[in-house]
Order: sequence, then C-alpha cells, then structure tokens
Amino acid sequence: MGRVDLGPDEKLQITRSVWQDYESYKSKLGRGGGAFVVTESGTSSGYSYCPGDHCRPGSFTQSAIELCEKAGVKCLVFAQGTTIKVDYEIVD
Repeated sequence: MGRVDLGPDEKLQITRSVWQDYESYKSKLGRGGGAFVVTESGTSSGYSYCPGDHCRPGSFTQSAIELCEKAGVKCLVFAQGTTIKVDYEIVD
C-alpha cells in the first residue's frame, strides 16, 4: 500500500473527526516532535510522536506510515510536528 501524493491543484478532503484527531495529536506533542498521517479517503488518521526530548528525529513519519500500511490503506503525511504539509479542506 504505502504513501499517496496529491496532485499540484488537489486538496485533501478530511472529515471533521479527522480534524479533531489532529487537534488531539497537537495537544500531546512535546518537544520531541511527531507526524500525523491521513488516509487517502480523508476519513481516518493516525500519528506517531515523542512526548519527551530524547527521541530519534525522522522516525515519526516512518512509524505513522507503517501504521497505515498495517491497516491495509494508503496514507499521506498531513503534518510533521505542527506544520501542515498538504492543502486540505474539512468536509462534513
């Protein structure tokens, strides 16, 4: 399965519950960083983060993508830390 990339003019449509998951993820982040991924359908999400200071940089994105792959779906990186990496819109 793996990672999905959006076209240059595409926006990822995410549900309100995915946005709420993102808000929850942000509240858990420490100085260690993290990554938030969203399924290509925009209806599910997952994340990986480090609550402390002593984590290996760069491992979060791979861990989050692996969570999606284990679930058998394609995902894309929505945010690294709190920096959103894709154009998106929230749909009901």
